[in-house]
Amino acid sequence: MHLGRMSFFVSFAVLQILINLVNATRKTVTIMVDSPDTYETFLVRSIFGVERFDSLEARTHQSYDSLFGMGRRSPITGTYTGISIATADMYGGANSRGKYAYAPSNSFYALNLDKPANYFGLYVSAADSTNIVRFFHHIETVFAIPVKFVLSWLEDNRRRNSYKGNKTYKRWWGADGNNSEEYLFINFLFPNGVVYNRVHFIQGRPGSFESDNHTVGNWTRTSGRRVVTFRIEED
Repeated sequence: MHLGRMSFFVSFAVLQILINLVNATRKTVTIMVDSPDTYETFLVRSIFGVERFDSLEARTHQSYDSLFGMGRRSPITGTYTGISIATADMYGGANSRGKYAYAPSNSFYALNLDKPANYFGLYVSAADSTNIVRFFHHIETVFAIPVKFVLSWLEDNRRRNSYKGNKTYKRWWGADGNNSEEYLFINFLFPNGVVYNRVHFIQGRPGSFESDNHTVGNWTRTSGRRVVTFRIEED
């Protein structure tokens, strides 16, 4: 969790509004978490591709068009705006290698897709209570959640604690792996015709929202255990 520039304030009241966006009707979004020490999804099938950020320059607030590692074969293009990139350290970087994306304190960055999708996954590192993911379809909010809340639904403290610390950083570099914060891969699955084409990665204050291996696609099946299923508003 880095300290960074102040340009966007997320208050407690705004957090509550975002959480309230999941209120009940018929359509649902399912959240699944891969096992600890996992950096890409092993639970979801039929994805478009993965953006690993390793080819980008380590600097703040840039724009970037992504083909999600698929090159000319990619069926979808994503445009990142306002994204900051850092070299892997104890706070971020899948497998403690390459680069990772982050939103500095009190800021956000956006991902816009040229086609809608119903699946998104990301590796979240050094998670804190003001890391928020918000999904849109055009201008309408589809779903929003602070990622730290996902851990609160795991069934026991022992399982939650297994996600704490950057274990590969400690293995590679023999140094403390930030054992007070969680590292996990989160899958968001939107069924029953629900799609998104824009994602905001929001960071309150203090800290940063570090993530890697942004994965987009249309899911067809899953394996593993669901953490929680939400009902969300139907148009």
